[in-house]
Amino acid sequence: MSYTLMQNINIALKSMGIDSLFIIKETFLGYKYRKLNHILYNQDQEIPTKLITLYYGLNDDRVPFNTLKKMFVSHYINQESKLEGIDVKSKHSRAEVEGLGKMYEYIHSDDINYMFDVYTLKEIHKQLYSLTDYPEYGGTFRNSQVYIKNRNLEICDWWNIREELEKVDVEIQKLRKEAEEIRKFESTERLLEYLDKCIKIQNKLLVIHPFSDGNGRTIRGFTNKLLEDAGLPPIYIKASEKEEYLSALAKSDNGDFQAINNFYRYKICDSIVELDINQRIYEDKEEAKQKALGTL
Repeated sequence: MSYTLMQNINIALKSMGIDSLFIIKETFLGYKYRKLNHILYNQDQEIPTKLITLYYGLNDDRVPFNTLKKMFVSHYINQESKLEGIDVKSKHSRAEVEGLGKMYEYIHSDDINYMFDVYTLKEIHKQLYSLTDYPEYGGTFRNSQVYIKNRNLEICDWWNIREELEKVDVEIQKLRKEAEEIRKFESTERLLEYLDKCIKIQNKLLVIHPFSDGNGRTIRGFTNKLLEDAGLPPIYIKASEKEEYLSALAKSDNGDFQAINNFYRYKICDSIVELDINQRIYEDKEEAKQKALGTL
């Protein structure tokens, strides 16, 4: 369904006195139920596409995700650490876990928007390692060749990192302008296209692999910044989803982006539930409780 059609449906619902927000909440509750019962994830792009279109097309009262970033970050740090197999109990690893928090403080600060480009990756990486015993390691491009286990990739030669990053930056700057237009004109079709473009940018950055370590965490954080610029919620990948995520990435190595695009669309739906729908349902319950007690 197109954004224009969804807007017309929204107008029609309002004229009949039907709360479109109620429809959104109930639909995403159904999504949440199916996911909890392990009957949701598949290669069908239709489910998350319709949900995202519904959410952005009917919802005139979208919560600004930045008001809930603190909650997101606490979940993100925990899940991202598990995804990377980090032992949070060790002193060495704990510094990197706390560095994730510093990294997202920077991503969600106004500072990141000053001269934002592909080299912002260096500052994000610097924040990630800022609390370790070797903070000078942060923000330093690798100077040796690397190999990524279980991926059929030709990683960028270390001496070509800057050249390849500058090629990607051309696309990043186009995306930033596109994000401004999407927020202004609220086109769901363009929003979904933008999401797919962000995933391709992420894939290119992973192939360049600019750092000796911490590339996944840094690049996923950078990608979340791009998502948030267009009004999409940030996402995190659970350790239980690692196999599916890596499988989808492996397919993208051969130019097939369908699986990773689908995966990210589902993850956007997950974040909408976590950062908006759950909060609204909690508030509804609290309001109902207060009414029952006669305090409203």
